[in-house]
Amino acid sequence: MKQNKKENLKLKLLTMVILLSFVNVFGQNLNTKIIFLNDIYVAYAEAAKSQVSDLNDLDQVYKDKIQSTIMNRYFLKSEYSDIVNIYFSAPIQNIAELNQVIERINANKKRIESKVTSALEKSSRYLKNDSVTIYILPANPDNKAMMQHMSGIMGLTAGSKQILITIEPDIVGWEEMLEYAIAHEFNHAYWTHLNFGKSTKWTLLDYLIFEGRGDSFAHLLYPKVKAPWTSALNEKDKEDLWNKIKPKLQSEDLRFQMEVMFGSKNYPFSGGYTIGYEIVQQALKSTMTVENWANLSSEKILEMSKYSWK
Repeated sequence: MKQNKKENLKLKLLTMVILLSFVNVFGQNLNTKIIFLNDIYVAYAEAAKSQVSDLNDLDQVYKDKIQSTIMNRYFLKSEYSDIVNIYFSAPIQNIAELNQVIERINANKKRIESKVTSALEKSSRYLKNDSVTIYILPANPDNKAMMQHMSGIMGLTAGSKQILITIEPDIVGWEEMLEYAIAHEFNHAYWTHLNFGKSTKWTLLDYLIFEGRGDSFAHLLYPKVKAPWTSALNEKDKEDLWNKIKPKLQSEDLRFQMEVMFGSKNYPFSGGYTIGYEIVQQALKSTMTVENWANLSSEKILEMSKYSWK
């Protein structure tokens, strides 16, 4: 009997060692997947070299090899599948530079895994949302200027359990921004897990607070990381923008919302992100847990800030 107990103990210890080794080797916990999509982009680059004679052909190869492949394989059932499909709709034309981006991601694969895992573990201490999958993809070289502004990282929440991270490791600051972006998108995934489908409406106010929550959560975890879109306006510009959009906070026009959030000829660059972040930051001056404010309604957060409907 004692022998059996000893053997059982040995078996348990051996199992723990194997599991810990698995975590260390793959740089992730057992409830998290990190999927690199480089192979899909390599297949596209190879097809582009052998099949393309003009840009129209290149666009079709891109749709077949990247957009359709990724959507069909991973995101058809995601809560925000329509947005993900749009995200993958812009063809990549600079194939030579794309191959270099892929090489840089491959060279930094272990570093990326480590940063992603660390950020997920840190985020999970505050908000519970298990089994989130992170998809890593190379940046489109045609978007280099935008990637520079984003410190080499762009994030997109596909749904409650899926996050896409676009990386250009050639841009200084990408490692710190990677952790920040994971926290930001994790907050979105958490909110989606609890709230998606509860309302058919998506207003400008919802969008402002959605992004303000994400940045507030990311700054809580990584206070030293500077996200330029959260401070893109001075005080006068913030006041002017708020007065301009205040009568339209209930607008469900997505095109208008995107103009406010990202900027256009009518609205300042990243203005919506700056306003949304400030509203949430002001609301958080009252004492409450992260789990509580991360799930408050947009109207309640606005009410708790110095901003108002009037």
